[in-house]
Amino acid sequence: MSTLVVGETGATGRLLVDQLINRGETVVVIVRSAERLPEHLRSHDNVSVVEANLTELSDAETAEHVKGCTAIASCLGHNLSLRGIFGPPRRLVHDVVATLCDAVGAVNPGHKTNSC
Repeated sequence: MSTLVVGETGATGRLLVDQLINRGETVVVIVRSAERLPEHLRSHDNVSVVEANLTELSDAETAEHVKGCTAIASCLGHNLSLRGIFGPPRRLVHDVVATLCDAVGAVNPGHKTNSC
């Protein structure tokens, strides 16, 4: 099983990826900066790191990252502050999840997704 995780550099995302690799699963993470990942994740054999800004990926690029994954987990969120909630990019979570759902549909046409 391969899981795509977005929002891995946050507290929840790091815990999730640690749990997945401890279960022996393969994980693909998309991060803006690989330097923000802990070294044990950057060098882990079961972790593939894609360094990219999710909001700047084309539909085709997103579909390529989704291809081959059996699960997608979004751990994206905003800092709980006025600037974090109302500052740019305000629609990050919504827009990225919608893009990922579209990518799943493009990779698996006719396949019904559970939560998109």
